[in-house]
Amino acid sequence: MANYCSNSIVFFSKDKSKLSRFLRKVYAAFDSVDSGLYNLMVLHGYKNKEILSVIDKRDSFTHCDTRLAQENDTYSFGVDVETAWEPHMAMFYKIIREKYNDAIQLVYMAEECGSSLYVNSDKEGLYFPQRYMVDCCHNGEYLKEYFDSYPEAIEWIRSEYGIDTDKFDSIQEVEAKVEAVNSFDDGDFFNFHRFETEYKYDAERGAA
Repeated sequence: MANYCSNSIVFFSKDKSKLSRFLRKVYAAFDSVDSGLYNLMVLHGYKNKEILSVIDKRDSFTHCDTRLAQENDTYSFGVDVETAWEPHMAMFYKIIREKYNDAIQLVYMAEECGSSLYVNSDKEGLYFPQRYMVDCCHNGEYLKEYFDSYPEAIEWIRSEYGIDTDKFDSIQEVEAKVEAVNSFDDGDFFNFHRFETEYKYDAERGAA
């Protein structure tokens, strides 16, 4: 059985007409019986053989905005998607390229803790400013905290765990210091992650 990767995606464009048309089809796929990405490709006119070459049928939408947001002259909407094992963005890039002439852009955050896969493609922080995440259970309390900068993450860890660390320590050094002062005998744990901005889509089926 696959581990599932949780993805939050924002699509944005200055072309309101094309983005509105895309949103209608994405929402229709989300609102369909199995919420599968397969349905989105059908709605864009793709046939079964081509669809199966670029998707995993286990992938599905879990959320879709119902309307566009606007900031200045740019429009956007967000979706959440669960994909098997890793982020499967190649299908979205294919649709945008072939059906919307690249008039739509996307950025996304992906997390698959089983493979320690953490990706944030939003290099400029337009929609996803988060760069670091602490996933931990401390004194029996489960915590998942996101941070926009490394110093911000370090300050939270110092405050929460009372360790002697600073922004010049590496992630591995910080983890070692936390482990040195915690027994983790009662189910507690500590994981410190950096979101990578690059992901190799040439490893995915159907990537351009």
